[in-house]
Amino acid sequence: MTELLEEFDQKHAAIRDQVEEHIKKRDEAAAESHKFAEQRDILNDKVHEMREEAKKKIAEKNDLIEQVQKLRTEKEDLYKTLSDLKREYAKLRDEIDVKGIDRQTLRFKEKELKRLETKQQTTLLEKKEEQKVVSEIRKLNNEIIKLKEMREKELSSNKSTKELIDKITEIRKQAEAKKKEIDTISAAITALSEEINEQLTNIDETRKQADELHEQFIKFSQESTKEHEEFIKAKNDLRDLEKVISTLRTKAKATKKKEKEGELQKKASTLFDRFKNGEQLTTEDLLVLQKAGFL
Repeated sequence: MTELLEEFDQKHAAIRDQVEEHIKKRDEAAAESHKFAEQRDILNDKVHEMREEAKKKIAEKNDLIEQVQKLRTEKEDLYKTLSDLKREYAKLRDEIDVKGIDRQTLRFKEKELKRLETKQQTTLLEKKEEQKVVSEIRKLNNEIIKLKEMREKELSSNKSTKELIDKITEIRKQAEAKKKEIDTISAAITALSEEINEQLTNIDETRKQADELHEQFIKFSQESTKEHEEFIKAKNDLRDLEKVISTLRTKAKATKKKEKEGELQKKASTLFDRFKNGEQLTTEDLLVLQKAGFL
């Protein structure tokens, strides 16, 4: 019985050590899972903030794209108007007669100039004849320039052409202003696109880091749960063993008591026989007889 109790006591100590070890590992794993959960949540919050910022930039970009589309339509309308005005101006120029300048004469001179220039470029001429052609070209060219300058001067002072030129100038300014505005907004769109792409890349990288932290959180959470289950099992085993040990100790005490009582009875029987034979017993002997129930 004593050897069995010693064996169970050793086993009890071993299981108690297991219980403490499982508690230690469970708490360590729980602390790790908590640490990774905190880091993961920080990154998840950061991802949320970055997404909101990206959404705002995307909305801003879409607004700018709408502005550009509207401006392009307005610009195209202005250039169409400008083209119409230029045609109207060209038609008006042809229709207006300038005093002292015959349009047909001007056209004839331009045609003759072109003919002479072609002749000079494509025909092998004698020196004297070539000098004559060059002289005629120079003369015609000067005459044409003079006639055109006179015509432009007269046209610029004409009320109808002046009003049309002013309109053309104004529409051209408006069209160029639209184009400049479009270029400015387009540059802003490009810059926003780069910022958005960079932010989306950062979001993906941060999301990936958060996922990796979440995997670590799951790993240590599972480990903590496993250690807790092992702790419960070891604790139950310890409690069951303590019941067995308690029962064995109770039985051991009862057996020891029984053995002690048997020895007392045996000793008291011997003393009682001596008492009956008239021997003188000591006070201690009498107490033994009394305790054994002989007196």
